[in-house]
Amino acid sequence: MVRACFPLEERMNASMIMSVVVTMIGFVYTFSTFLLPDARIGVAYEPKIFPGILGISLLVLGAILVVQELRLLSKAKDQGTQAPFFGYEQKNILFTLLNGLLYALLFDRIGYVFATFVFLSIQLGIFRGKKTWKSTLLIALIFSVVAFILFNTLMGVYLPKSPLGFM
Repeated sequence: MVRACFPLEERMNASMIMSVVVTMIGFVYTFSTFLLPDARIGVAYEPKIFPGILGISLLVLGAILVVQELRLLSKAKDQGTQAPFFGYEQKNILFTLLNGLLYALLFDRIGYVFATFVFLSIQLGIFRGKKTWKSTLLIALIFSVVAFILFNTLMGVYLPKSPLGFM
């Protein structure tokens, strides 16, 4: 596969912007976590623990991404090479982000099973390719139905059902 190469400055701008955006999202998320109200029953700070861990993790990982990009760009600049601007991996990340957004929009509207089936079918199609479409659809269907039954029946966690009234 041939990848388009762009000047180092363009690569640096795109990568650093994404790295800084991830870090800022982590900062805002962590800050917002501390604005959550205290629990009325039980331990007051308990509802903030898990979101706090997620926010701090995103903040740390974003900072690591910034450092890695700075090292990569410094190394490429020393060698006088041009780094790929938008390659195969970046396209997969973009498609995954868009698919996650689609999943969030469909989740309550069409229910857990159908939304998860669509999400997994697209994700597996992205990473496994078009040649394995039959097994991709089968895996997505089995996972969606089994997960729904496990959560609904065994764990008592009720997931959104389809507008048709089942699963």
